[in-house]
Amino acid sequence: MKKATPKRASERRKGLSSQERRRRASKKSALETLYIEEVVEMFINWFKRQGAAAGHVMHKQEVLQEIIKKLDKKQDDVLEEAMNTLEKSGFMRRGDDGFSLILSEAGAASLKG
Repeated sequence: MKKATPKRASERRKGLSSQERRRRASKKSALETLYIEEVVEMFINWFKRQGAAAGHVMHKQEVLQEIIKKLDKKQDDVLEEAMNTLEKSGFMRRGDDGFSLILSEAGAASLKG
């Protein structure tokens, strides 16, 4: 007789149906999106508080003090993705050190509008 091959851990998990696993995965991605939006808002609000104009720089030290230290675990997990989102949208660009953030013309216009 042939031994039954063990199922993957994800397939064994509490005997969930594939539909239930998809639903939970969808919920997880929706929560990730929420955390990304929260982190993006933190950056935008910092630039607003500074009355920033195009070219205004958020230095590495400010990123650490004003953003990173205030993140919870789940927000910290999506920090890089949130920064990429802001960069792709044209709101800002990264400095040469990879941490400093420079407000773009489009970003400055969106703060005023």
